Amino acid sequence: MGIFRTVASTLILAIFVYVSHQLTRFTDFSWQETTLVVSLLAFLFALVIGTFLFFWKEKKLDVNPWRDRLLNGSLTVMAYINFLITLVILRDLLAFADKISGSWISLDTLYSSQATAALMGLPVAMIALGNAIVRRGARAKVMPISFANLPSELERLRIVHITDLHISPSLPLRLVQKLVDQVNAMKPDLVVFTGDILDSFIEKHQAEFEILKDMRATHGIYYVPGNHEYYWDAPKGLQAFRSLGFHVLINQATTLNFGKAQLQIAGIPDPAALHFRQEGPELEKVAHQLRPGTFKILLSHQPSLAPHIEKLGVDLQLSGHTHGGQFFPWNWLIVFFERYAKGLYQVGAMQLYVNQGTGYWGPQLRLGTYCELTEIILRKA
Repeated sequence: MGIFRTVASTLILAIFVYVSHQLTRFTDFSWQETTLVVSLLAFLFALVIGTFLFFWKEKKLDVNPWRDRLLNGSLTVMAYINFLITLVILRDLLAFADKISGSWISLDTLYSSQATAALMGLPVAMIALGNAIVRRGARAKVMPISFANLPSELERLRIVHITDLHISPSLPLRLVQKLVDQVNAMKPDLVVFTGDILDSFIEKHQAEFEILKDMRATHGIYYVPGNHEYYWDAPKGLQAFRSLGFHVLINQATTLNFGKAQLQIAGIPDPAALHFRQEGPELEKVAHQLRPGTFKILLSHQPSLAPHIEKLGVDLQLSGHTHGGQFFPWNWLIVFFERYAKGLYQVGAMQLYVNQGTGYWGPQLRLGTYCELTEIILRKA
């Protein structure tokens, strides 16, 4: 932990120095303006770091509005810093490209005080736009997926896929209510949750769970935990989902009969469970429960496990976790960190669908992505 803190502190300091230097060194700011910019950046960086250190040590169950506002404010500042760093890097890359290829833009203009002020103001507009996207709630996406071996009885079976809702003090109650209303209006055959639904202590979110209790699906609601559930007393959280009537699948498979056809829904927990001495994913245990001749769907928070899951003879894996990068520039960079970032993939004989997240983590914004509520429709190829 000591090495991690040292590396993290050094990295943060280097970023602060780089951004401060690039925003002030080449501009025509007065020394008073330079001091103001550097002081503002120092305050913003200190606010984010200080807040996270505070919440790292203080995990309380009581609902406290001022703590929630502090955390939400710090997360918004974190987003501002993210956008500012990105824009500074892009400006420097543009200047470098101009120097290599020939002068087609004035560097005095590019690094003027007016351009720098605009650079510092643009992240505010980006945050406002990203917040407006989140406030609209989840966008329904219809996703037909075809299978050669699909039994005729399962033709056009509709599965609503929810993931990465991240119920926490950051998520407004009205968005949970809107989500439940949307799902019920769809009248799905099945609803599946693929983890990171609860991202806080369950004791703080009785109101959200009262709303989730009203969600309906003809053949049931199925749930597997993601990594974030394990950060907040997972056994209590899992029991709360069970109390709603959700089928919590921890290395388990359940069988549904549709006439002569059988549909098996299996689920595995996130590997993060092992760090908390909880039951982790055990694919061999799941394999013993799967039957030949059934159509098989497996729920896994982590899409990266797909090559291993495919070996079980699963037809469709449903996952989340990636958020599709959530906001710029990570929505572009996510492909370098996640092999299966979002959307539909063919993994051997199995198909994998990765939902980019029904909610959000951290700052209340999405930019370059949206909150996704997926309606998967099974079809015969």
